[in-house]
Amino acid sequence: MRNNALLIFLRYPDAGKVKRRLSEEIGSQRTAELYEKLIRRTLGVACDFKRRAPEARIVLFHTPHDPVEKLKNKFRGPWEFCAQEGEHLGVRMANALRGAFSTGANKAVLIGTDLSDIEATDIEGAFGNIGEKAAVLGPAADGGFYLIGTDRPIGAPFHFRTWGTGEVFTRTARELEAAGFRIHLAAERHDVDCKRDFDPVARDFLFDSSLSIIIPTLADPQKLSPLLLYLESLLWPGDETVVVQGGAFEKAALRRISPSLAVVSTRKGRGIQQNAGAILSRGTILFFLHDDTVPPPEFPYLIRRACRDYPAALGCFKLRFLPSNRALELIAAWANLRTALFKLPYGDQGLFCRREIFEKAGGFGRSYLMEDVDLVGKFRKMGQGGSAISILPVPVYSSPDRYLHKGIIKASLLNHSTFLLAALGRDERILYRKYYGLETPDLSR
Repeated sequence: MRNNALLIFLRYPDAGKVKRRLSEEIGSQRTAELYEKLIRRTLGVACDFKRRAPEARIVLFHTPHDPVEKLKNKFRGPWEFCAQEGEHLGVRMANALRGAFSTGANKAVLIGTDLSDIEATDIEGAFGNIGEKAAVLGPAADGGFYLIGTDRPIGAPFHFRTWGTGEVFTRTARELEAAGFRIHLAAERHDVDCKRDFDPVARDFLFDSSLSIIIPTLADPQKLSPLLLYLESLLWPGDETVVVQGGAFEKAALRRISPSLAVVSTRKGRGIQQNAGAILSRGTILFFLHDDTVPPPEFPYLIRRACRDYPAALGCFKLRFLPSNRALELIAAWANLRTALFKLPYGDQGLFCRREIFEKAGGFGRSYLMEDVDLVGKFRKMGQGGSAISILPVPVYSSPDRYLHKGIIKASLLNHSTFLLAALGRDERILYRKYYGLETPDLSR
């Protein structure tokens, strides 16, 4: 995939400025939210492709009037941003392809962001089928096309001023053949332009689900501002972050800061805090994230996809430390190997599942320590072993401070000995005192 370029056309999802035909049917705000979800799904697919082809270049082409800095902050990932150039869509696509080849691409594939079912295999297959005198064209169900790929600049298929009609695919194929190309057809896919297209998408789990990120913490929520701002920029419409502050109040109380951020105050104890966050949150998917851990930019897409494909599973990410060194890399490698072999992830890998499955498992059974191991054990029993654990192929980045503070070897031995003692049934108060050097609050309260 060296010197291949994936070009993605999009615009900022402002209400009233995107999908105007659909806006007239379902309302501009609802349309803007759906279009943002379509963008995020497409960019998640682009990340899937990038993991398989790390040398490939991805460029997001936005309209000239889009707020570029807002666009860059909202859609973070392994790509560049570039303004579209040209008086109409055809010229803009031709110029994007021409620019890719002028900057060194050997092959280029161009796609849009209003597709509900494009997959990374569509993109991979397109690059694989591009060759001398061979172009790739992906037909859309409405008579247009969603993907075009070539190994050289082309102009004739794009000189038409009229787009969005049912003859676009046939017209483009005819022009490509007239230009001397053999055409490989990609799988037919569906874009979303009107309410008829919207209805099946609205029932799709990827678009219908909502995500609640639950962050237990003992810190002032203001100290989490960098993490919260990062998460805020990546959430899909309808998602939320729930910060659960321990020790401030005896009874759980929720304070909603914004539609996507709430703060819960409850008794201290990570299991207690995460259970309270789950009860008071509103998402159909729960994602338990430590306050010193940063997930990858495409995490809402990856979590949704995993919960769609493995609805009864508990999911997690791989682990890395940031910053890191050789010793920390070895610890992370062992954690990832342990998770792969024995299906035993820890909470610092980010645990997620569907809400109804979490409730069926009874939530976190331990209040203060090894609550993550307890939850994993419940899922393993419900799923008859490791089949109930889904491991995503990308890492979260966790702070190494606890290892550096205690000493890497000492901290690692303490983790494993605590795990062993917990598995043997040792009292939680004793384990807490051994791990933290502190007494637990009264477990009966």
